[in-house]
Amino acid sequence: MRRFLPICAGAVAGIAALALAASGRAGIAEPPADGSKAVVELFTSQGCSSCPPADALLGELAEKSGIVALSYSVDYWDYLGWRDTLGSPANSERQRNYARARGDGRVYTPQIVVDGIIHANGANEAEIEMAMRNAAKRLHADKVPIGMHADGNTLIIDVGAAPESSDKRAGTVWLAIAKEVEKVEVARGENRGRALSYHHPVRELSPIGMWHGEPITLRLPLKDLKTMGGDCLFALLQVEDSGPILGAAEFEYAEK
Repeated sequence: MRRFLPICAGAVAGIAALALAASGRAGIAEPPADGSKAVVELFTSQGCSSCPPADALLGELAEKSGIVALSYSVDYWDYLGWRDTLGSPANSERQRNYARARGDGRVYTPQIVVDGIIHANGANEAEIEMAMRNAAKRLHADKVPIGMHADGNTLIIDVGAAPESSDKRAGTVWLAIAKEVEKVEVARGENRGRALSYHHPVRELSPIGMWHGEPITLRLPLKDLKTMGGDCLFALLQVEDSGPILGAAEFEYAEK
C-alpha cells in the first residue's frame, strides 16, 4: 500500500513566489469559455500557516459564475496544536483518493484539485489558472450540462446526456451541502489569534444517483436538506468517487 505523506505548501512557497514574480498578478482565473463550469476543490486546514491566502483566493473564485468552488478541511494537521473545527477524515480521504487516481501521491495543503484531474497550489493564481485551462482542454468533449432549481419544497437536479464524442458514459451524481461562509477564531497552532473565513466549506458529500450517459432527473426534499447545516447546495457528476468531474451546478437557498 502506498503511503501518503502530507506536506504544507509552505515547503514549496519559494517556487510559487518565483512563479508569481515572473508572471505578475494577472487576476483571478477565468472559467472555461465553452460555458461549462470548472470545479475547484480546495483542501485546506486551520492548522496550516500557508492556507489563509488560499482560503481567501477561493472566496474570490467562488464569485465567478463559471466556477464551482468548494472547500474541504482536512484533519491530518490536528497534531500541530489545533483541532480543525471543520476537518474530517472523509475530507482527508477524498484528497488521498485523488492522489491515488492521479498516480502522483501528492497530498499537501493548500491544494486545489480542478475538475477532479489536475492539482495546483491553492495560493498560486497562475498555477490555478493553468490547471483550469488544461482541465478544460482534457475534458472539453466530455462535459455534461447540469441544472438545479426548486419546485416548491423539492430540489430538482437535471443531468443531461453524454456528448456523442465522449467515451465517458457512467458516473455518480454527488450532492454537496455547504455553508456560504464559515468564520473561525483559531486559538492555538500556526494560525493562533487569527480570524479565518472559509468559503463553501463542505458539511456533507453524498451520492444521490447514478448516471449512464442518458438524461436523468433527481428530486430531493428541500426541507430535509435545510436541516443538515448548510445554506447552499452543489451537484457534481463525477466518474466514480475520485475521477474526472463531468459537470456541476449550484443552488442557494432564498433564505439564509
